[in-house]
Amino acid sequence: MTPAEELRYLVLALQREGNRQLADVLRPLGLTPSQAEVLQVLDQFGELTLLELGERLVCETGSPSRLVNGMVQAGTISKTPSPLDGRAVTLALAPKGQALMPQLNAIEDAYNEMVAQQAKHLPVSMDVALEILHTLVEGTAAGRAVKLRKGEGEV
Repeated sequence: MTPAEELRYLVLALQREGNRQLADVLRPLGLTPSQAEVLQVLDQFGELTLLELGERLVCETGSPSRLVNGMVQAGTISKTPSPLDGRAVTLALAPKGQALMPQLNAIEDAYNEMVAQQAKHLPVSMDVALEILHTLVEGTAAGRAVKLRKGEGEV
């Protein structure tokens, strides 16, 4: 295995393990990691079109319409026609989604603290590790989504 291949597989393994762990801690809320990310994005940015939401999601590539439709059916987000564009819809947290946010944020904060504690054992600083990962996703849809979530520019 080449070092580049090993890096690729380690990043994939880290993503899968992190997603599995996050799924475990979100299970009591009845949410998947992807659903939790949608709620967090709508909580952070307020009403968004489906396109705007998709630009800010790391969990989904392309249009998140299937994910959104399931969440509308579950009552966690609302979908209304956009007043600005008859072809677009506006998405927002529904009351059920708003009610989940305090618990979701507490679970996310605890999970992120666990990740931060694990990162203390890295042979480089967190800033260096983040710089490496940002470099690896530069110019990708997921990399742009992370930048948008951080408030760095527009798509």
